[in-house]
Amino acid sequence: MTDQPDLPDLFVICETREVQEEEVRGFVLARQCDGVLQPWPILVTRKGGQFHAYENACPHDGKTLDGGHGDFLDEEGNFLQCKAHGDLFDLGEGTCFIGPAKGKALTRLAIVIDEGDICLRDAALTDEDGLHLEEPDTHPEVMITSD
Repeated sequence: MTDQPDLPDLFVICETREVQEEEVRGFVLARQCDGVLQPWPILVTRKGGQFHAYENACPHDGKTLDGGHGDFLDEEGNFLQCKAHGDLFDLGEGTCFIGPAKGKALTRLAIVIDEGDICLRDAALTDEDGLHLEEPDTHPEVMITSD
């Protein structure tokens, strides 16, 4: 019997159907860094039927591309755009071709497509989002009435 190496668990980001062609979705994951839970903003895009994931941080200054507003694309919807300085990045390659980050690239994340899910392999990820938001204790009441 041969020993198989331990592989890190897959961490599901979202389903593939949730990211359409030339669309971008932002997510805030969390990971342990030096024993501290840190928010980790990422984005997932799809171009030419291929999925790509990047850290949501401009290589120019480290700020999130969308400024926290969820708007990642330029006006024409063709490129990722840093809202702070107007840098434009290719959706599939993550390279900047206009702006202060010209010649640099977004940090690419290795993703795995597993049974319709877009996943990361990263042992430092947690199920928390790192924002420490309290979950509501109560749920709204639903009243069903008939005419």
